[in-house]
Amino acid sequence: MKPLILAGTQGILAVKVAKQTGYPLGYVQIEKLPDGEKYVRLSSDVNGRNVFLFNSFAKNPDEMIIESVFLIETIKEYGANSINCIFPYFPYSRQDRRFIEGEALSLKVVSKLFRNLEIDRMYVFDFHLHRIDDLTKFFRFEVVNLTAMKKLANYSQRFSDDLIVVAPDEEAIQWARMFAEEIDAEYIYFKKIRVDAENVIISSPPPDVKGRDVIIVDDMISTGGTVIQALRVLREGGCNRCFVACTHAILAKDALKRMLEAGVEDMVASDTVLSPISHVTVSDIISNRLKKDFGKY
Repeated sequence: MKPLILAGTQGILAVKVAKQTGYPLGYVQIEKLPDGEKYVRLSSDVNGRNVFLFNSFAKNPDEMIIESVFLIETIKEYGANSINCIFPYFPYSRQDRRFIEGEALSLKVVSKLFRNLEIDRMYVFDFHLHRIDDLTKFFRFEVVNLTAMKKLANYSQRFSDDLIVVAPDEEAIQWARMFAEEIDAEYIYFKKIRVDAENVIISSPPPDVKGRDVIIVDDMISTGGTVIQALRVLREGGCNRCFVACTHAILAKDALKRMLEAGVEDMVASDTVLSPISHVTVSDIISNRLKKDFGKY
């Protein structure tokens, strides 16, 4: 029996992957009731099938989490052989520890919700944390952490054929390194001090990038504050043009406008989160991995 793809409210990638894999696309009915509650109903037969549930948690994470929990539980109750969640952007991943006394350990709480469901496997992209060595051990079910960095790196070559890759903080080093290796470029990194949720200070001195094109690389961009501060330091170091690449373009409020006004030349992101700069699709990465894990149809 062929696997079945199901999409939540924000499951645009599901359509692309269904076309590329040949897996049929099923349907669910999702509505928001007048009192704000979510109504979820399966419209496809999942009995005995390997089900792939797609959803994005980027724009309304709390709402999408509840929606997905309802869907996962219902899929299991109706006899799915396995439940495989494709959640390209996973929320609350930045808050795995207390940076300020009294903060909630958000990721720990959210992960408990999913641990208590009968999920067989979860696929994510460029999961934020570098402090968790084993996501499978953390979530207590198999987690496949895919990356968009190589595709983003290849896309960036249309910006310039001579880029210096910049990690705006120490957490981004892993992505900057991968990005730089793909296009055979050098990379540097900054040290960052976070003041609050929207403000940071780059504590590193200006690097020697006089006359060079640079590209700031990170897993996600939310407010754009880190990018803007990194750009300021790069300009002090004499850089020519500055580009930006990220996997998850959250772009809260007027983040995109602020970064462009600050002097960013151009930007690119993947479609793990739909945005005006989502020029690189990860659908083929997902499709190839699913066909590897579950076979071709």
